[in-house]
Amino acid sequence: MTDHVFKILVTGPFAAGKTSLIQSVSQTPVVSTDVVTSGDESEVKDATTVAMDFGTYSIEDDAIRLLIFGTPGQPRFRFMTNILKGDVDIVTFVVNAEARETHPSAGVELRSLLADLRVPAVVAVNRCDNQDEAEKIARSLGATDVARVIPCQLIDEDSGREVVIEILTTLLERMEDDDEADDDGDETAVADDNDAERELEAVTA
Repeated sequence: MTDHVFKILVTGPFAAGKTSLIQSVSQTPVVSTDVVTSGDESEVKDATTVAMDFGTYSIEDDAIRLLIFGTPGQPRFRFMTNILKGDVDIVTFVVNAEARETHPSAGVELRSLLADLRVPAVVAVNRCDNQDEAEKIARSLGATDVARVIPCQLIDEDSGREVVIEILTTLLERMEDDDEADDDGDETAVADDNDAERELEAVTA
């Protein structure tokens, strides 16, 4: 029985590595909507996502299950991001460290998403092996200081799993914070109830 199901939004610029990430980590066959790329973009990659990619990842006998939704990167299909972002628990933003020309628009997209969704973020800086360089790129895009940043090579399955570990760690920390907030709220409620009881006793005495 699955105890926790999380919706992951994997997004970012065209040819950043979103599909590669999902294909490298999904434990079920990936649902893909790739078609042959046309125009100038065909010089970058042969196929591109036009609706979404979908994969799953589970741990501890399905106690935690990730539903991973990848968005198209081409601007004309960007409306799919608005459709897929509903009820997401975390954003995984993939950016290609070598494709500097995509970074300005990627920054606009990342800042807009984080302001709109207000969920944790993991920034996966693809084609990068240096943590400091990855941090520099992520912060230049507008990633907050609390967002996790990981350099990766998403053609490598092991590198993809490292990104998933960052996602899981972030989600579990968020769960712990929520549990602590609930405990604090319960203690406050008990204190308020005790105060109310004492006030009632004073009035009825």
